[in-house]
Amino acid sequence: MLNFSICQFLSVNSRKAGKKIISVLIMIISTISITHAQHVEGTVVELNSEGKEMPLEGANVFFPGTTMAAITDANGSFHLHGPGNATSLVITYVGYKPDTITSLNESIKVVLKKNIQLNDVTITGKKGDSYIRTMNPVKTEVLTSNELRKNACCNLAESFESNPTVDVSFTDAVTGAKKIQLLGLSGIYVQTMTDVLPTVRGLAINNGFNWIPGSWVESIQLNKGTGSVANGFESITGQINVELKKPETAEKIFVNAYGNNEGRGELNLQYAHRFNKKVSTMLFASGSGMQKTHDANGDGFVDMPEFKQAQVFNRWKYSLGKHFEGMFGAKFIYDERNGGQIGKHFHNDTLPPYLTNLKVLREEAFYKTSYNPTKEYQSLGIQLSGINHQQDGNFGLNNYSGSEQSLYANLIWQSILGNTKHKYRAGLSYLFDDSHEQLVSTSDNDTLLSGYTINIPGAFAEYTYDDLKNFSAVIGIRADDDEQHIEFTPRLHIRWNWTKNTTFRASGGRGFRYSNVFAENPAIMATSREIVFSKEMTHEIAWNFGANLTQNFYLNEREANFSLDVYRTQFENQIVVDYDFSPQQVLIGNLSGQSYANSIQASFNFFVAREFEVRLSYKYNNAQQTLHGVLMQKALTPLHRALFNTSYEPNIHWKFDATVQWVGEQRIPNTFSNPEEFQFSETSPSYFRVLAQVNYKWKKWEWYVGSENLTNFIQKQSIISAENPYSDYFDSSLVWGPLTGRMFYLGIRFAVK
Repeated sequence: MLNFSICQFLSVNSRKAGKKIISVLIMIISTISITHAQHVEGTVVELNSEGKEMPLEGANVFFPGTTMAAITDANGSFHLHGPGNATSLVITYVGYKPDTITSLNESIKVVLKKNIQLNDVTITGKKGDSYIRTMNPVKTEVLTSNELRKNACCNLAESFESNPTVDVSFTDAVTGAKKIQLLGLSGIYVQTMTDVLPTVRGLAINNGFNWIPGSWVESIQLNKGTGSVANGFESITGQINVELKKPETAEKIFVNAYGNNEGRGELNLQYAHRFNKKVSTMLFASGSGMQKTHDANGDGFVDMPEFKQAQVFNRWKYSLGKHFEGMFGAKFIYDERNGGQIGKHFHNDTLPPYLTNLKVLREEAFYKTSYNPTKEYQSLGIQLSGINHQQDGNFGLNNYSGSEQSLYANLIWQSILGNTKHKYRAGLSYLFDDSHEQLVSTSDNDTLLSGYTINIPGAFAEYTYDDLKNFSAVIGIRADDDEQHIEFTPRLHIRWNWTKNTTFRASGGRGFRYSNVFAENPAIMATSREIVFSKEMTHEIAWNFGANLTQNFYLNEREANFSLDVYRTQFENQIVVDYDFSPQQVLIGNLSGQSYANSIQASFNFFVAREFEVRLSYKYNNAQQTLHGVLMQKALTPLHRALFNTSYEPNIHWKFDATVQWVGEQRIPNTFSNPEEFQFSETSPSYFRVLAQVNYKWKKWEWYVGSENLTNFIQKQSIISAENPYSDYFDSSLVWGPLTGRMFYLGIRFAVK
């Protein structure tokens, strides 16, 4: 019997040995025999007033006379393994009549009816707008559509304002681009997917969050640390999976209109149609723009660029009998943003105003299908996606262009080993990326290039043990060949229910990724700094280890939970962007020395009353990086953050939400070799940011009004030498705080179910 350990995998360095290992993996997988076990899968639903099936989450499913039980997930789905002689299954849910199923041979759909006899005692409850999946070995935080509606939520980049895990900030003071951070590191180390397909990556790594409207989203699944090997090798600090609304369950018609006092407007339209039980489709359309200039700090530069954005997305879902189902679709995106100096502030007769422009054209297409054999615990899935991305623009006198073509394919087979306590997934993947960008200086005809072309076939295997009670573990490994060498990415996740209400999780693993320097760091193009590439750069590699403790309990007879996360990310190699060596230069090259980030987060959620939820969170992020031979704290990354969020929903019509963010001091890159008038201080001040929103629902209509940055706190000096952007000291990259002041918005939603 062959037995390969992770250490043995990692010790193999040659391409020939790697290919042999992949062949052995495939041979082992192909020869595994499946033993039939008593296994039950199904869904639990109810019928709404229009006769439409709605999933019931949290229903109890169990074999009578045993301790073998399961709880339905957000889609009403369940699966559990029972004794071989089981003849019946019981389903219960508070407020509904219990049901007993005696036929266990086929996939089960249970329709529960409300118990109209509960006249003397009424039991009510409310689930949080975000929650942690208790049975998943990977700590997965689910942000529901109700959580997303707490914010203006025009796009995904603005969907995390009330979430303590993901941080959002500006990249620079000229382009208005926003970036996310997780575990004290840039969002480029987060694998972002849409319906489990990689999307926000490559040239879209920053602006891609702007191209997913919040109203299109059904939920967001967020986890820290490395993810499943079945989803690829890029996950390092976490995974964000955006689950879009599905044509068979979404509203037939949905409209969301938004406007604010800064002149920004947005309109989102959705239409779903179900032709029959086998075919359905959904059309998404979105348009937004802002054509009004703002300069709150009076530096002569617009705080946010004027922009025009439009996108159309169509997806289809089909099923062929009991065994085949699939989904395919296409998306088109147009985005143009213009910023820079306001003309009346510019007084130079020889040079034009410093303006920025970026225009993006992007097409996406995808196809997913799955085959489910007669054995319900087996499935074969295929995922395909293709992207064509073109972007062009300018930063002052520098011209920028980028081009990317990408193809992704993933084949996944999953089944069990003997019974449902032992599961495995295995498969093959392929990634092609041709991604290139260039920055051309028109003043001296100097051209800087960044990008890569990769053809990476890969293979993976993942084993899951779940005792269906207190313990589960997932161990997986990938082998990916980039034509130069083979990279192995082992990963491990463990869940242990210490008690009924106490869950401990641990994870560890390796990941790697390829970089687009300019797309990931747009701030370096909005300065007069000389960009210096020290040498040819290789891909980034890092290990991530972490642990989580989740404690559920009752406070004043109401549900509450406490969560503590501790994570460390350690880089083998990293693309280092050094602003500290000189205020007139940016040094870019491979890591020479150490680079790591330690992150600790404590969160406390509880219901003060049935309709009044409170969320408290504190986060400590210590990111250290070696710059020109010195290990120092990563610039523009606060050590301390805190968040307070409250939600009050007195009835079905009204909802009130408020969020207070506290951001601690941040180290600012060294500018002290500049003349005194062109210097920043060493650290930024800490500050508060306050957001609030009120929602009112009436029949098919919902109105919302709110404000962001209620305290009107802004970074007053965000650009060095703003009055002379063609000087040697011009720099808009040192942004540590809000660039826009107090903003009010108004919106309306309309839905036909």
